[in-house]
Amino acid sequence: MTQTSFISKLYESHKNCIFVGSLGNISKDLQKIDDGTNHIVPIKGAMGGAIGVGIGIAISQPKQVFVLIGDGSFLMKAGSMAAVLKEYRFSYKHNLKIYILNNNSYQSCGGQKTNFNSFKPFLKEHKELFEIIDLC
Repeated sequence: MTQTSFISKLYESHKNCIFVGSLGNISKDLQKIDDGTNHIVPIKGAMGGAIGVGIGIAISQPKQVFVLIGDGSFLMKAGSMAAVLKEYRFSYKHNLKIYILNNNSYQSCGGQKTNFNSFKPFLKEHKELFEIIDLC
């Protein structure tokens, strides 16, 4: 599955949810399908910043929040997982889901390889919160 097709399908089936897109092509793909309902929050120029923004939005209101972040951006802010896990465990809402779009590279800034696969076992233990989408 390509990134564009995954994002389009997810948005079509969850139009009333809030989507926070990481920098680069993820935010660009979200902006292409934006229907003007203010459900899309593109985070431009802040690698990994989408996780913190997603946590804040999820805490502040009741709608489901989807964070779409690339594997490279996720690695840049892996420390945010502590805040995410704490909020998720102690929150009654559970309205945050983080999709990690894995292309095994820092695609938006040169295509260098990531070491994201070392995180997969940990993230799979927290399937209720994190979902890895391996892109082709």
